[in-house]
Amino acid sequence: MKLTREKHLDHMVRVVPIIVLGYAIQGYIIKGMETPIGGTCLMILGGLLVTMIIGFITYDVKHSIELKDSEIEVSFFNFKKMISYQDILTVENTSPQHHFGTITLKTTKGTTRLYFIDEADKVKEFLNKKREIPAEKLAA
Repeated sequence: MKLTREKHLDHMVRVVPIIVLGYAIQGYIIKGMETPIGGTCLMILGGLLVTMIIGFITYDVKHSIELKDSEIEVSFFNFKKMISYQDILTVENTSPQHHFGTITLKTTKGTTRLYFIDEADKVKEFLNKKREIPAEKLAA
C-alpha cells in the first residue's frame, strides 16, 4: 500500500494564492516606500517564495512511502530507506483528526518522520497493528 499526499497538495492549491496575495500586498507597500533596497528585497522575497512552493510540491510528488508486508520503504529521488515493522518502538501522529499529518516513528535505529501523510490516524493504527504481529507470532 502506498501512502499519498493528495490532501496536502489540495491544501497547497487553496493556500498558495493567499500567500501570493500577501506577497503582492507586501510588494506594493515596499514599492510605495521607495527605499533604495526595496527592489532587491522584493526579488529576494519572491525568489524565496517560489523556492518554498517548488520545494513543497517536489517533496509531495517525489517522496514515496510504501507499506510492504514486513517493512516500510521510504524513497526520495535515488535515496531509499527500509524500516522493519519489528524495529518500530512507537508511532505518533502529531496532528490527530486532520486530513493530513506527520507520523513520527521511533525505532531501534533512530527517529523517522513522515510528513504530510493523508489520513495519518488510519496509518498510525495500521502501523501499530503491524508492530504487534511479530509479538503475537512469538507467543503462539
